[in-house]
Amino acid sequence: MKHSELDDVLTALKPATIDDLADAARARHPATEIVRAAPRPPLHTRRRNRKRPILLLAATGAATAVAVTAVLASGTLSGGRPKSHDRAAPPPDTRTFLLASAETIAKQPASKGNCWYSRTRMWQDFLPYKKAHGVPIPKTGPKAYKARTASSTEEWACTLPGGTGMRFRTHLPLDVKVTFPTKKDEAAWRAAGSPPLDVNGGTTATKPFTTTYDKGSHLVNPLIGSHEIEWRTLPKLPATERALETHLRKLWKEDLAGGAHGYRAPADFCQYVFVSAWDLFMSPTTPGTRAALYRILAGCPSVRVTGKVKDREGRPGVAIAAGDVRLVVDPATAQLLVFEQDTGPTATEYLAFERQGWVNKLGALPTP
Repeated sequence: MKHSELDDVLTALKPATIDDLADAARARHPATEIVRAAPRPPLHTRRRNRKRPILLLAATGAATAVAVTAVLASGTLSGGRPKSHDRAAPPPDTRTFLLASAETIAKQPASKGNCWYSRTRMWQDFLPYKKAHGVPIPKTGPKAYKARTASSTEEWACTLPGGTGMRFRTHLPLDVKVTFPTKKDEAAWRAAGSPPLDVNGGTTATKPFTTTYDKGSHLVNPLIGSHEIEWRTLPKLPATERALETHLRKLWKEDLAGGAHGYRAPADFCQYVFVSAWDLFMSPTTPGTRAALYRILAGCPSVRVTGKVKDREGRPGVAIAAGDVRLVVDPATAQLLVFEQDTGPTATEYLAFERQGWVNKLGALPTP
């Protein structure tokens, strides 16, 4: 990042009045799992499959998704994996940016409600089928075109009166779109009969539907390594840098020895924290906890600002990277905009957080 660019960023990093902090709890459908066509090596930064974004695949599209998810591409379609210049040596201003972000988020007012609302957008890339070990031929036949689908999901995670339990609701797929990198690819898709393509929760032909359920509170609990943080305890997480780092190091040391579900923490404490940071930023933690998290990351040599970017929705932000994970932060509000993770040699996982906040009942939307 050039110094002139950093000046612009830091100028924009000032307290901003927003109704709700940038948090989102991921309320998962209780009976779904990601379908993977081929096994991938267990990366120490990878989250357990239970907590990875769930593809709520319609039955008619599941066979196609098996082939598609194995070849999710970035770099081959616009807006994919960070280009090589994003992986340059860390600029000297990383610490300054993260500390400024901490100051911004610490000044945000705390808020509370009965339900945590989030709206998240997911993308899926489709490539022409290539025969490879462990990759089955789609039942719908090999594709001869590249395409990208996008859809959004609304989710509510609500605490029942008296704290007796939780209730969840999902509404998806929303604002479904299909794009093609070239006119030739679109023509090939049309020549194939314009078949529906998979999106989160179904296909491009699926009408939006709503699911409400009462079980599965563990599905929204954020993870730090292998440790689930109970939803009701989130406001009690430490709100100072020293206390939060002490807590995180305790969890890290436990995971170094071998955590739940076979998880083993990376040797780099900073990498351990960074890969869980997005879950804490997008959960209803307090402004103090999020500010403390930014301050911890500011002291991490392996965390670096890679430059100013625009996400797939055209929103300007600043990219922060460590290992195979990249976060994009709004410099004006310190709000998390994007979580991105390399999941294989030609694959990436990309989530854009569109809207979050407290509401008082299922189906309600936070005030803009």
